[in-house]
Amino acid sequence: MIASRLQTSDFRRRIVFFVAFSLWSFVFCLWSCEASGLLYSRLTNGFWQIWKENENGESVQLTFSPDDKRYPSLTRKGELIYHTNNNHCFRVIEGKEEELLKDLWPIRDLVSSPKGDLFAFSRFRTDLVDQSNLWLFDTATGKRTMLTREEGIQYQPAWSPDGSKIVYSGGPGPHGKEIFVIKVDDSEKKQLTKNQSNEFTPSWSPDGTEIAFSSNQTGDFEIWVMSADGVDPKQLTDSPGLDTRPVFSPDGQKIAFASNRSGRLEIWVMDSDGTNLYQWKGQEAPTCDPFWF
Repeated sequence: MIASRLQTSDFRRRIVFFVAFSLWSFVFCLWSCEASGLLYSRLTNGFWQIWKENENGESVQLTFSPDDKRYPSLTRKGELIYHTNNNHCFRVIEGKEEELLKDLWPIRDLVSSPKGDLFAFSRFRTDLVDQSNLWLFDTATGKRTMLTREEGIQYQPAWSPDGSKIVYSGGPGPHGKEIFVIKVDDSEKKQLTKNQSNEFTPSWSPDGTEIAFSSNQTGDFEIWVMSADGVDPKQLTDSPGLDTRPVFSPDGQKIAFASNRSGRLEIWVMDSDGTNLYQWKGQEAPTCDPFWF
């Protein structure tokens, strides 16, 4: 009898634990889904401002000062960073905008490394037209290092998931931009595309095996993906107009990008193989520059 009661009691405890664990898992899943969303630039009262939108549809404006703000992203600490239309870079801490690397103006395309120890950015020359190179900024020591030393424009850097490489768009003149990848430690560079067209806004997949980018090699700017070593390029979109600024979702299953296929710039989302295309919800004004968080 006693043994039977103990078995019954143990069974009940197992049931209670199972139900509690299942409920916790369900709540955690809901929290995780709601915590996933996008940062983006949105035309607001005449200026491009930074907004965020969660998967639950809630939209929140993050910046308010009268400047166009583009290419938002987050540091490892969750700090918002972006650049303005006049090539100043800012970080937002507790709602306050702080200009970074002011003495190196003009700079743009500020992005934080996965570990948060380095910033990469593009610095333009003021004495020559269409001349810029990539630089690194060590957040601990304050050291600035010129990473590329090329003629023409080198910009739009994106870190590899392990932080060892940077992919970027570059070229010797105003036309014919290609995609390159460079190692951060020794500046060894490799050209990934060689088609004499314009390739822009590259980004890595979360597992580091693919790179998405925008290219006009078939006429209009479309979204493409290729392996991280530059082989097997595949066109994912085929629509008149502009498709640009592709970014992978954190799980690598989707790609968000900006497009004017509807008549104005808006954010669209598709599976990473180009299927199941749809508009990102809640766009009441022109939007661009998506960044998953």
